[in-house]
Amino acid sequence: MSNLTDMIWVEYRKAICSRMPLWTTLGALFMPMGIGFLIFVAKNPEISRKLGLISAKADLLAYSSTDWATYLGLFSQLMAAGGFILFVLITSWIFGREFVDGTLKDMLATPVHRASILLAKYLVMGVWCAGLTLVILTLSLVMGSVMYLPGADLSVFMRGCLSVLISACLTIMTVTPFALFASVGRGYLLPVGIAVLALMMANLAMIAGWGEYYPWAIPGIYAQGKSALAPVSFGLVMITSLAGMTTTYYWWKFADQSR
Repeated sequence: MSNLTDMIWVEYRKAICSRMPLWTTLGALFMPMGIGFLIFVAKNPEISRKLGLISAKADLLAYSSTDWATYLGLFSQLMAAGGFILFVLITSWIFGREFVDGTLKDMLATPVHRASILLAKYLVMGVWCAGLTLVILTLSLVMGSVMYLPGADLSVFMRGCLSVLISACLTIMTVTPFALFASVGRGYLLPVGIAVLALMMANLAMIAGWGEYYPWAIPGIYAQGKSALAPVSFGLVMITSLAGMTTTYYWWKFADQSR
């Protein structure tokens, strides 16, 4: 347990001493601010007339009639798409940095079980992603209050916030395999490329009607709230998460770490 605690502290210090928390926080802030800006433009026709393309997009998305329930629903979908990319970047950095900086052999030479090293990385990744989720949710609530959205009700807030949090949890669980991609690719490029491909395949799976069986489409389907997901869908997400962590462990254990 002491080794795990030490490794968590090491991973925490690595993150804090880098610029990644700053950049990821700015990215997290940009997402709710973007939606808030579109809603603000749609609710102010005099500004909309001066912003041709932006106002057209706002009208297309019917932001002018957005209430609290719809507004929080948008953020659930945001967590399933934009949050996915953000979480992949975090995972890629945490697991790929050792290869990029050339510190992997030094880390593996320490008298610490590799399971403790990987578990510490996953715990820091989970806390980091959860923290950014809370930042996004908090800012979205503040911006919604400033814009005086209609339909304010405690039950609406509870359902909306719960939907955002569950969407974020499902998304975080589907990101664990990208630690393996960062390890195999020995850096950041491979996991980011596969993340883009995964999103494209998720859209195709949803169009084909197979989205509930494709792990990376399930958070988006849940966020939309148009249909209830079967228990098998949540089970697939859990299996994907466990498979990602397990295969990453065995790769770190048995792969030739010559660099």
